[in-house]
Amino acid sequence: MASIFDQYEASLGRGASNQFEQPPARTYPEPKPSNYSSMRVADETPIFTRTKINFRPAGTITHLSINNNKLCMITEAKTLLRIDLEKPNDITEVVVTRTDDKVYKIFLDPSGSHLLLEMVSQDTLFVSRNSPKPKTLTKFKGHRVESVGWNRRESDDLSNKGATGPVLIGTSRGQIMECCVEAGDDTKFFGGSVDQYLKELFNLSKYDSKDCAITGLEVSPFPAFGSVKPTRHHILATTKTRLYQFVGRINPNSQEIPIFQNVFSPYLSGPPRFNDLPGGNGASQLALYFKLKSIAPSQLAWMAGPGVYFGDISVPAVEDSTALNEISVVSNSRLIPYPEKGYDSDNAYAPTTTPQEDILAICLTEFHMLILYDDRVKAVCTLNEQVVFEDVFPTRYGSILGLLKDECKGTVWVFAEKAVFKYKIFNETRNIWQMFLNENKFDMAAEYCKDNPANLDKVFSRQAEYFFEQKKFIDSALYFAMTRTPFEEVTLKFVRAKQDEALRMFLHKKLESLKPAEKTQMSMLVTWLAELYLNELGKLKEEGSPRFASTEKRFRMFLAQQNLKNCLVDNKKTIYELLVSHGNVEDYVFFAALMQDYERVITHHIQNELYDNALEALTKQHNDLLYYKFSPILMQYIPAKTVDAWIAMGRKLDPKKLIPSLINCTQAGPTFKPLEAIRYLEHCVETLLNSEPSIHNFLLSLYVKHQPEKVARYILEQGDSVENICYDAKYALRLCLDGGEKLRRACVEIYTVMGLYEEAVSIALKIDVDHAKSIANRPELAQQDEESKKKLWMLIAKHVVEVEKDIKRAMQFLQESGDLLKIEDILPFFPDFVTIDHFKDALCESLDKYNQDIKELKDEMNDSTESAHALRADIQETRNNHLVISGWDKCDSCGKALLSRGFYRFPCSHSFHSDCLWQEVTPYCEAEDREKAEELQQKLSAINHQATDKDETAAKERKIARQSVMRKLEDMLATECPFCGEVAIKMVDLPLIPPEEYDEHMKTWS
Repeated sequence: MASIFDQYEASLGRGASNQFEQPPARTYPEPKPSNYSSMRVADETPIFTRTKINFRPAGTITHLSINNNKLCMITEAKTLLRIDLEKPNDITEVVVTRTDDKVYKIFLDPSGSHLLLEMVSQDTLFVSRNSPKPKTLTKFKGHRVESVGWNRRESDDLSNKGATGPVLIGTSRGQIMECCVEAGDDTKFFGGSVDQYLKELFNLSKYDSKDCAITGLEVSPFPAFGSVKPTRHHILATTKTRLYQFVGRINPNSQEIPIFQNVFSPYLSGPPRFNDLPGGNGASQLALYFKLKSIAPSQLAWMAGPGVYFGDISVPAVEDSTALNEISVVSNSRLIPYPEKGYDSDNAYAPTTTPQEDILAICLTEFHMLILYDDRVKAVCTLNEQVVFEDVFPTRYGSILGLLKDECKGTVWVFAEKAVFKYKIFNETRNIWQMFLNENKFDMAAEYCKDNPANLDKVFSRQAEYFFEQKKFIDSALYFAMTRTPFEEVTLKFVRAKQDEALRMFLHKKLESLKPAEKTQMSMLVTWLAELYLNELGKLKEEGSPRFASTEKRFRMFLAQQNLKNCLVDNKKTIYELLVSHGNVEDYVFFAALMQDYERVITHHIQNELYDNALEALTKQHNDLLYYKFSPILMQYIPAKTVDAWIAMGRKLDPKKLIPSLINCTQAGPTFKPLEAIRYLEHCVETLLNSEPSIHNFLLSLYVKHQPEKVARYILEQGDSVENICYDAKYALRLCLDGGEKLRRACVEIYTVMGLYEEAVSIALKIDVDHAKSIANRPELAQQDEESKKKLWMLIAKHVVEVEKDIKRAMQFLQESGDLLKIEDILPFFPDFVTIDHFKDALCESLDKYNQDIKELKDEMNDSTESAHALRADIQETRNNHLVISGWDKCDSCGKALLSRGFYRFPCSHSFHSDCLWQEVTPYCEAEDREKAEELQQKLSAINHQATDKDETAAKERKIARQSVMRKLEDMLATECPFCGEVAIKMVDLPLIPPEEYDEHMKTWS
């Protein structure tokens, strides 16, 4: 069997040989009433395109239903064909009945799993998805089922379990009943009843006894107010003349049946809400439109006698306390008349009928309603009620029987006795925007053309013009900015209307839409906007308007936009000129700060004597050069705050470059200015640890002039080493000497640092004798010759004797000087009238010390004489000592014959070859001695390898050189025995095996 996939029918009419064959489906051009303008082009693809399914059933088709791509077809042979369109080659056939009974109607659930068949005999059959045969629903006996309201919420969940869930049934007698059907077990011969229950909920015959057959029944859930879970339902039921509404809540978890009873209970005491459309004898049908993957409908169409009752389905948001039976779910309803069927050109004798008599069915798409006649399909736009499409069917396929829509997939189907057709919907919303635009529904128009920039531009242009006409100029400017309307045209509109604020808004929006590369346009807009703002600010300031502050704020926000920074930098000269021409000083300063043109800002503040503001602007910027430029002026007027700013900058500023500012503030003016300079210099020296001599010299000069009490402390903190001090000692000395008596102590310290101790002591004696003594006792003087130190003590003693005339204290100096001074040294300083009694004790003590020194020298001479006699005796004894060497004596290092080569024999009887002795002694030598010994060895080897000189003088010189080298080597290596000498004793704590040789020895032992 051929595939059931969609295939286009061969172009109808093209190459057809049958002259009576119907022409192909024709598409009406879009109607062009006054409020609608067609945008269709000649080669545009039609919205609806018919495709014939390549499938021929064995018999004539009588009924067809499709949902969720599951197609169920009844043939004249009373056979049910079930086809899954996703697996078109897998067709299941089920025999409906073998009696003379016929199928009246079929109802397929939204999942395509369950099928109800209503027979002419009023028997109701049920066929589940996998059932091989239909099952009779015994509880339905005696009821003519006219419509079924499937519970879309339960349908998908229960279809896999073989159960329908709660389903509403509409009968020919106006009864609304609830049932639940299960598939049951097909393997059992005597299967139980598959219809679990059938309960009546409501009866419409009570309110309409004439035409109470329920032709349409739809159940839709919706959530409660502020909730997401759908716990409420609205039910729509139609008869031939009425549309009923039922709204209520149910408990889906309740075990009580029927579960929809709560929805209908409030209506038992009073009639439900309904719409009455009497007249007409045509069929009645209820059609809903569902958005894809939605279980809640958004539109309804009720095919009634006078026309199609069309409206939106929207559930109002109500609180739980609101009576649901009082609300309506249908809004924006209207009656759409049936379009004329049209003249049949192929049958001039066809009887004339009213439109509703020929209508078989309807279905809804998002913006169109398809109406099925007995020979054609027409599509009516639900927005303007115009026919936009008509398709006439060829007669060779037999009578047209039905029009259906698969709500799950959004496809439209038409079936005839011998064929099945599918309509493809292509870009249904293509011209919807134009309709909304003509009705001034701009938001809806923009929504439906958002993917088409050209159409969207038309919408925004029309909307902008509309707002302009309504004098809503700000809104008009916003939308004009989003259009391609010429810039000049729009600006002239607002200029002529004298709407500067709207013009600013338009320019703002245009500026936002520019790309960074469009620098020329951006410069023009920025300049124009600045001019508009300044004009407005000037006007508001003159009027004293309260809007001045807010407008200025907006202007500054405009200047501060980050995306305009580069443009403003390039055009800042022009902006400055505009600000100056308008006399707007405040914004001039703001803009300069924004451009980081702090030099201009600071200069402005200084010119206006706003020194605090100038300093604030200075501290906000990061250019150090401006500190050096403006600090001289700021130090004149606000020295304390300026110094605080310098200190806050820390090491970022070079103190040397600030010296001109410091000098400027210290030359004249109040006394507190130099103190601020001292404060900053002290910060540099103490906190920043600055060692620049110029800084220290300047600080020292300020100390001398303004705070002399700090000079000595500063000198002491700098230390005593002339190499480590940061100031110029000679310059400091000159300053202090010019400072008079109050700086004598500082002079003493400087002389001390310079190493001029005599000058230091001389000045210290004018201050304090103890201070002079402390200088004479300085530790560094102990490293000099005693004569210099003695000279210092002589100065102190002379001062005490001659100036202070304190003989007793002068005698104490003899002890304090540490034996440097003696009585005879200070005797010349005493006056002639002084008697010996004043220094009698000192003279006696001096004489006793001389006697003691003479005795010690005599004892030392005696000891030296005895040592000389003992040394002579040892020398005499050593001359008579000798060693005997035999021919069998061996080297104590290598064990070979001693006389085989040059050797050494020690008094302890140990003997070594020369090279063996070198090997034994080398490990105990220091690195420096080892290198020197190796150097002498190389030199000795070089001398030994020299050719024998025939010249006696050269040979003699070589011999002398060799003896000199040998003597030096012997002094280094042969001074003592390596086995029992002092060197060996010092190395007694070393391991017998050196660490670097330990591993190697261990391997030999293993």
